[in-house]
Amino acid sequence: MSESKLNLDSIKGLLIDINGTLYFKDEIIPNSIETIQRLEELGVSLIYLTNTDSKTPYQVWKTLKKFTFPIKQRQVFTPIIALKRYLKQYPKKKSYFILSKQVEKEFEEFPRVKESEIPDFVVLGDFRDDWDIHRLNKGFKYILNGARLLGTQGNKYFLDNKGEPVLDTGAFTSMIANIAKIEPKIFGKPAKSYFELALNALQLRNDQVLLIGDDIESDIKGAINAGIQSILVKTGKAESFKQISPNARDFIIIDSFPHILDLFSY
Repeated sequence: MSESKLNLDSIKGLLIDINGTLYFKDEIIPNSIETIQRLEELGVSLIYLTNTDSKTPYQVWKTLKKFTFPIKQRQVFTPIIALKRYLKQYPKKKSYFILSKQVEKEFEEFPRVKESEIPDFVVLGDFRDDWDIHRLNKGFKYILNGARLLGTQGNKYFLDNKGEPVLDTGAFTSMIANIAKIEPKIFGKPAKSYFELALNALQLRNDQVLLIGDDIESDIKGAINAGIQSILVKTGKAESFKQISPNARDFIIIDSFPHILDLFSY
């Protein structure tokens, strides 16, 4: 894709990844706060689209506020929000949750399976705070007996605060799905439906929106699959990204989030 300047007359909104794009290793990407302020001044609508499923949406927002990002809570969109919307469509169906303790509190309104029952859904997310293989195996048995697997997001790994790779929800979801020979429903990136929900939040069409992120698989390919133009930042996961010919790829590459301003005509 050409790196020629984009026109604000056609691009009216941004989907912005958070970790690796706005901050990395617990440090803000330089000039990111000022860039957000400038985008807001230009009238660009912003949604912060993350795959974080170890925290509640409120906690994600509070982390951003800790870094002093000028972001409203309603601008943060996480897989937990998408998953709750889905479960509300099935108020009588029961679930077995494999989530962090904090995130599981978000689902107290939904019916839970009793010990002798088979749930309708097995909800699998980040459960590092209460790692127990027996929880995972119990969910696996439910799936073999007909429960549907709901994965909060599709990332195979993430980078921790030291920049070290850690297995993520998508790795466990894929493992169970492959063994059980089933197709899971994924709620976060790279699921096309997740990007469509974000477009609805912006109230814009896919051709009016750009995504910017650091993950080739979840951010870039996911957005392209949803018909959204994409920008890869060479921070976070993409710090070691190897350049390829602009003619051989269908996304734009920039050094870091603040360089997005260079792409706009204003």
